[in-house]
Amino acid sequence: MIADEKRLDVLHDHYKDTFARLREAEKLRDRLFIWVIIVFALLALEIGYPLAFRGTAGTLDAGGGKLDFRSLPLPALLDATWVLTLALVLRYCQTSISVDRQYRYVHLLEDTISPLLGGNKVYRREGEMYLSNYPMLLNVAWIAYVIVFPLLATIGTVGLLFWEAGHLRYRWFHTLVDGFVAGAIVAVLLLYRVLPYIWRKWNRWRSAKVRQTSTP
Repeated sequence: MIADEKRLDVLHDHYKDTFARLREAEKLRDRLFIWVIIVFALLALEIGYPLAFRGTAGTLDAGGGKLDFRSLPLPALLDATWVLTLALVLRYCQTSISVDRQYRYVHLLEDTISPLLGGNKVYRREGEMYLSNYPMLLNVAWIAYVIVFPLLATIGTVGLLFWEAGHLRYRWFHTLVDGFVAGAIVAVLLLYRVLPYIWRKWNRWRSAKVRQTSTP
């Protein structure tokens, strides 16, 4: 049996390592969020103002060579931007879910360590103490990140695809590829927040119905 002091040292070191990993994941999530906004803006420019985009596109230095975007066919460049958007959205959603899951583990560690220190309010910086008297501004920010952003990204993806199909006279296979990628983006966003929320609500409703039917 591990002594409480030794157990506390092990848990404290593990907590610090876990929290450091969590902070790195948060930084990556925040960077990806900015990049997702940038690529959606890029898609809007390529779809809404293709000729203006060609005129303003520059060159990219890569591997010792230069890639001139103005020399690339606009349909192919748009295909690549759709794929890049899917990759970034998927990575952002993965990282955001990972952060949420790590926070639950951090809270578990705090619930385990706090009693060893002899206090219910000690060692609960990221859990109970942080969530108590939660400011309204942070609630609004949470709603913006968790609900509004995925909803706007979904609406934006569908809107951009319909605009492309209705206004750009590209060959059919470009529209087909972009439609497939856009559908994948919508699916990722649904799996990210919407479907898990519906599933939790369904499970709670089903559990409540079971309790009602089992009550004499």
